[in-house]
Amino acid sequence: MHAAGLSSVLSFLKLGKLGKHLRFHSIAPFQTNVQTPLERRPYRGLASIKVPETLFPGYTARRAKVSAFSRQQGNPLVYLTPKGSHQQKHPAITVLPPASGMHAYVQIVSTPTADTPGACLLLHFDNRRYLLGRISEGTQRALNQRKVSLTKVHDIFLTGAIDWQCTGGLLGTILTLAELKAASRADQAHVNGRLSAQGKKQLKSAEDSLNVHGGKNLVHMLATSRRFILRKALPVHPREIHLDPRPSGGNKTDPDYKDENIQVWSIPVLPPPVKGRRQTAHAEEAAHAEEAAEMETCEERSSKKRKLSPTSGSAPEEDVPSPSEQDQTIREAVVRDMFGSKWNLDTLRELKLRDVRLPAKIFVRNEKGHIEPYNGPLPDRSTGTCPDIQVLVRHPWPASQVDQLPTTWPANRTMCYIVKTHARRGKFDVATAIQLGVVKTDFKKLTAGVSAPGKDGIVVTPEMVVAPTIEGSGFAIVDIPWPTIVDQVLQRPEWSDPGAMKGLDVMYWILGESVAVNDPRVQQFMQAHSSIKHIVLGRAVNANNLALESPATQLIKMNRIDPDRFPLPVFDNNPGTNLPPSPEGCSIEVGRCGEALQLAPKVMFQSDNIVPIMDTLKPIGGLGKNGSRVLSLTAAGRARSQDPAFLQEVGKSQEDLPCPDVEIVPLGTGSAMPSKYRNVSATLIRVPGWGSYLLDCGENTLGQLRRCFGYQQADDILRDLRAIYISHGHADHHLGTVGVLARWRELTDDTPDNKLAIIAPVKYHEFLREVNEVQLLSKDRLIQVKFYGNRGRPALRLHLPKNVTDLASLNLPNIEACYVDHCFEAMAAVFTFPDTGLKIAYSGDCRPSADFARLGRGAHLLLHECTFEDELSGDALAKKHSTLSEALEVGRTMQARRILLTHFSQRYPKLPNLNDAVLTARNGDAGRDVEVLFAFDMMRMRLGEFKQAAQFVPALKMLLEEWVEEEEGGPREE
Repeated sequence: MHAAGLSSVLSFLKLGKLGKHLRFHSIAPFQTNVQTPLERRPYRGLASIKVPETLFPGYTARRAKVSAFSRQQGNPLVYLTPKGSHQQKHPAITVLPPASGMHAYVQIVSTPTADTPGACLLLHFDNRRYLLGRISEGTQRALNQRKVSLTKVHDIFLTGAIDWQCTGGLLGTILTLAELKAASRADQAHVNGRLSAQGKKQLKSAEDSLNVHGGKNLVHMLATSRRFILRKALPVHPREIHLDPRPSGGNKTDPDYKDENIQVWSIPVLPPPVKGRRQTAHAEEAAHAEEAAEMETCEERSSKKRKLSPTSGSAPEEDVPSPSEQDQTIREAVVRDMFGSKWNLDTLRELKLRDVRLPAKIFVRNEKGHIEPYNGPLPDRSTGTCPDIQVLVRHPWPASQVDQLPTTWPANRTMCYIVKTHARRGKFDVATAIQLGVVKTDFKKLTAGVSAPGKDGIVVTPEMVVAPTIEGSGFAIVDIPWPTIVDQVLQRPEWSDPGAMKGLDVMYWILGESVAVNDPRVQQFMQAHSSIKHIVLGRAVNANNLALESPATQLIKMNRIDPDRFPLPVFDNNPGTNLPPSPEGCSIEVGRCGEALQLAPKVMFQSDNIVPIMDTLKPIGGLGKNGSRVLSLTAAGRARSQDPAFLQEVGKSQEDLPCPDVEIVPLGTGSAMPSKYRNVSATLIRVPGWGSYLLDCGENTLGQLRRCFGYQQADDILRDLRAIYISHGHADHHLGTVGVLARWRELTDDTPDNKLAIIAPVKYHEFLREVNEVQLLSKDRLIQVKFYGNRGRPALRLHLPKNVTDLASLNLPNIEACYVDHCFEAMAAVFTFPDTGLKIAYSGDCRPSADFARLGRGAHLLLHECTFEDELSGDALAKKHSTLSEALEVGRTMQARRILLTHFSQRYPKLPNLNDAVLTARNGDAGRDVEVLFAFDMMRMRLGEFKQAAQFVPALKMLLEEWVEEEEGGPREE
């Protein structure tokens, strides 16, 4: 197979039935119209399907026999099979010899709250760190708040199920780690360059990688993000434990993972068997459940056959990869390429424009033969038109070219762990050795377990001078997501195995919302293991306190200045359920952030670093050294905003401003990655009579909603949610969408007519379709809204599913969009509400766009990105963002009435540097009613209140500028 095969795609669609050794993957026939809200990719014909050589070396796609199931689907089939012998799995994770004498502890770094819905532990050794538990959305911000460094994290052990509730923060954490590693390498390269110039020895580069351990569907979940996560700085090795490492009859004492610091017993727990057809509320879920049950049975049977010994009287199956192994090979190759590719940015090839596979950066040769970016029309999918020209494109990143992953299904399993340190030799008694006449050169022999000669001809044995071996100590994590799996978790054989349980000092219990700690089965288990301390973590027993004190402090101070726009965050320091009385002789307590168990050099519980409940009164009295001036400016602003003459002037100027009660709630105003003070992009718009809309939906948008409104009101907003708009495919703009959709599904299960529009680039719809195979999202009720067209057109063409006539039938406003200069398929959009004429324009991330300014002409509200201050215009140009002046110029050209600037670089943790001259000139044309404000996380602003809010800007500016700038480029070492 030639390198040209890279431009071809291997499409894998609906899962067929098992053959003897092979899983078949059907490829859907070409569909010109959308049949369902989440559609499948078109079929290009079997002859065009090839395997990217760099991604699947030694594999080929062949036509498979068509099963009865597949004939019913009417789809041709192909399967992936190795040429010759079975290909090896990805390289095993290196196991190094045990280290000794290190400081080691395990510490709770997040407890379940609105800000941090998952419980997470940090296991520290001097040479390496580990994250264990649920890496949920918000985990990064929690670690940043706690000043926990990620630079030494090399392993993540995921507990619970592989669904978004337990893994929603994993992709963002990997991205942050990759950025940290890349920055570290760049710094080292700079240092080495200086050392080389001085003729000195250069620093050695460490082999950076990340091992991710978890249950079934781990690799699939990672691979779904291949369209928007491609990094070369941090190879990721997923270790998916989907079969029992210690099956019945095996050696239960042996751990299944070791490295230089720890030994781990991975404990995957399957749900109880279902008798007969599983009854569920939705046909989609029922189909998944039925197929899952069938495939689980086949997988288990196949596994048992492969484990048969030839000497047992039964011959093993021939060495042919099982269907699940073939699927996993595909997924692992994708993940390996996502983070460890040798792809070269500068390699270009020539081909016809019609053959370019988008997204791709396209170049052409100009009249002088020089290479320059191509800015002409692109192939139009809706009309089939395309300029007949030769262009240059980079070789695509192989993983991004895999259209479809092998199909999977939600695995209702949970993952638990036992983690222990290695046994350490006892202390060497130097005084006794000298007294016995051992020469110092023989000390190493004795510590290595070899006898040595002493004085007077005696033989000194190791037992005479070395204290007894210190057995390893450790802990267990018991994660129970649902009540239906309690028995299966508690009946695992590891809990009664002396070899696995020896040396355990604590069991951490991570309980789902519907799992009660006072369940008699749980209480009985704890009493049976009363020699171990039991620490419980769960939303019911952990108070919804303010886990992110820094942004809470900022919001409380701003509330002191302008309480109407900056309401206090919603929190509760009392748990919903108190722990039941502990059985006699048993220690049970609620886990607290910062609580630690020291494992070495000696075992001891540590409470010195427990994070106290935030004193919410302290920020009110501490407005800084200029507090009196801040309060004076606040009083002046309040007096002005309440002055009858001012209010009359405001009312007159806004007589033609429709829907003044429209509420704008920035839930995330930062860029790139979450920080303490700014979460990533998300804005809630609440339009009376038209419901709620999310404009972008960065990680932990659901947590921000709950902290801003409380759990109950946040649920009410989600029930009223009409659409989620995703401006482009960068992760900081959409990693919170799955969490929002999962909660929306739970809340609207009993209202099947409730639909939700997903307005997003085509590639993002494909991501949601694949995630739906792991985390059910009610895809039959999600309506895909897409836009097609070419750059340079003032507006793109709207594309709706076949069964949707127009937006009005979904009770949605008119939506127009245009491409903008940022990344492939990046869009800006304008929402127009017909009954009032209200017009809201949203830029997403982009350079200033004339098309967007024309499309949003006369907008009543413009939300525009303002990533950089004017002094960093070069950065804005290079990274395809806008500066303050450029954003205001778009608003002036658009003739927008109200402008809210957002999406600030994280280099501005609290407030960007304001250019007063620019802000003074914001009114643009004389006599035009315009107001400009900066967005803050958790701010709640009504369209008709911009002028009142502007009266408090001087006080806010003085307050925020006085605060000492804290480093936000990354968390500091402890």
